[in-house]
Amino acid sequence: MAKASKRVLPKVFVDRSAIHGEGLFAGESIRKGRRIIEYKGEKVPSGEGTTRSRDDEELTYIFTLNDKYDVDGSVNGNEARFANHCCDGNAWVDIIRNRIWFIAERSIAEGEEITFDYRLQGEELYECVCGAGNCRGYMNDADDELMKKVKTGH
Repeated sequence: MAKASKRVLPKVFVDRSAIHGEGLFAGESIRKGRRIIEYKGEKVPSGEGTTRSRDDEELTYIFTLNDKYDVDGSVNGNEARFANHCCDGNAWVDIIRNRIWFIAERSIAEGEEITFDYRLQGEELYECVCGAGNCRGYMNDADDELMKKVKTGH
């Protein structure tokens, strides 16, 4: 019986970001569609994730896994927590077998910052400073009710 080969992920590193604080960067060229990194951390009930987000307004590394659980990247997390928001990100997120993966949306050059659209939802707007040509001014999901109010002025 052939042994299953282990998937080798591309090299990434953390460095200063022009977008915000520190960011996640490609340590080698990454082709479109390739898994980049798994978002790791402590798996907590979603209510606990919400509480932790509210308690730490400075830095929040809570990522929604599903309706029941979040992953707190600040506890036993990895470099994935440093991926910054960009309205025109070069990666997207996919939940595969209950694991959070960043996938290359397009080819990413070595040294390029790895970003994705946070598409935040909730009761407040989060200002965006990504600098993308199509920046909507907020990290909130374009289809979020708050964003619809911003667009219409109501």
